[in-house]
Amino acid sequence: MAFAITIQSDSSPIEAVFAHLNQFEADKSKLFDEIGQGLVSSIDERFLDGRDVDGNPWKMSWRAIVQGGQTLRDTGRLMNSYTHNVLSNGVEVGTNVEYAAYLHYGATIMPKTGQYITFAVAGQYRKVKQVVLPPRTQLGLNAEDEEMVLDIVGSFIDDYILRGA
Repeated sequence: MAFAITIQSDSSPIEAVFAHLNQFEADKSKLFDEIGQGLVSSIDERFLDGRDVDGNPWKMSWRAIVQGGQTLRDTGRLMNSYTHNVLSNGVEVGTNVEYAAYLHYGATIMPKTGQYITFAVAGQYRKVKQVVLPPRTQLGLNAEDEEMVLDIVGSFIDDYILRGA
């Protein structure tokens, strides 16, 4: 060959990025775990502030009014039960407390037998025909949660792929 052009490149930086991408499957659980921790923290803040997903105050419960406590915080069982599970393709956030859905979506509780529901609050017994629980959402994503998730993903991409962490 009388005349030729040879182009060579140092492909090691590109190969390093591909090596990290190949490792992504093993490391993405760290990303999902961080997102899950952030979402559970957001739920904790809702309980502490007594606000729903959209930032509106929860309607105060009768128990909280009578005892001077906070709504959905009598024992702390529900608030402390929220957790997250890392899945192969994402993260789930929730609770195993059986009454959580009733408090989240609201419910009307009717007597199982007889005409009245009888219960004690602050040492006094009450007799009512039904109890209406207003919705007090805890789970869900609001704009702040979405921004947090995007920040976590952005940082992960920046650290993991661009910087080769």
